[in-house]
Amino acid sequence: MKSYCKGYAITRERVEDAYALWRSGESGRKNAWRVEEEHGSAEALIDEIYEQINARTLEFRPIRRYTHIEPTNGKRRVIGVESVKQQVCDYVAVEALRPLIEARLGYYQCAGVRNKGQKLCRKALRRWSTEGGYFVKADIRQCYPSTSTKVVMRVLRRYVRSEAVLYVCEVIMSTYDNGMEIGSYFSLCVINLVLSFAYHHVEGLSKVRRGEGRRLVTHQIWHLDDVLLFSRDKRDLKSATRSLERYLKREFGLSLKGWKVCRNDGGSERPDMGGWVACDGRVTLRKGIFLRGMRAFRRFKRHPTLRRARRVCSYWGWWVHGDLMGHIRDRRLTRLKRVAAKMIRRYDRMVST
Repeated sequence: MKSYCKGYAITRERVEDAYALWRSGESGRKNAWRVEEEHGSAEALIDEIYEQINARTLEFRPIRRYTHIEPTNGKRRVIGVESVKQQVCDYVAVEALRPLIEARLGYYQCAGVRNKGQKLCRKALRRWSTEGGYFVKADIRQCYPSTSTKVVMRVLRRYVRSEAVLYVCEVIMSTYDNGMEIGSYFSLCVINLVLSFAYHHVEGLSKVRRGEGRRLVTHQIWHLDDVLLFSRDKRDLKSATRSLERYLKREFGLSLKGWKVCRNDGGSERPDMGGWVACDGRVTLRKGIFLRGMRAFRRFKRHPTLRRARRVCSYWGWWVHGDLMGHIRDRRLTRLKRVAAKMIRRYDRMVST
């Protein structure tokens, strides 16, 4: 078994690189103003993290949590907002674990991976929806709260050979209340790492038929805790999904929600992953995303404001990358998007000057 991070030391330069990565990401752009408020300056924050890791006295402010209700299905999620110090330490830990994560992660594990994400989901669905056969869409029940920190540490101790890295990971997870924390960059990457074992378990499922080995699952794609499996044989697909259920329960204490086998023929049940829905080689939007996006376009058309302009531009990527060019042309959405982008540029120029 190959080990990782052997002799890895967390130096000040590595903390500085992690801070730069955090600062260039979405969470850094939103929370950069908090650095001076909480620590005085970026240099003071970097020094504090480096010194506390080496002295083994690392500590964080309590995580602030709030309840978010999903607009599409009404689900209630408890989102955690970490201090900027803990957010930077998330990047310190993830960058140290990067060789392990890259080695273990499956190719079709899309969530939180640069140059993959929903773009890879769209390409895969467009290609696989024309192959016929059957598919199963399943997701893990309460994935973040159900993933125990003890399970994560067991995986990390098995592969990581650096006391400093294990110490930082353990301190980060000691701040979590119940399982992993929704809203944490470290939790996202670590859950991807844990589920990579399930990905490779499915990849290795096969049977011998007439003297030849045959894989039970022809294609699989994961978007964090959502999994979509394809197979040409209905019995093989049922067997593979049941095996995945047993493996998740036995190894990680996770369970799948109710699932069923559907025919991949463009009927009423269609492959759905990452917000995309596939049918006969075409990829369209999930119903909830389509309705919210069209509402944003209509509201901006009636009463254009800066907030609605930003909303139009954020939804524009869905329309451009889906097979919706006829819809864009008929409703003249391109003109609305140009007006919204022009309004945002005008505001940004005014603020900068």
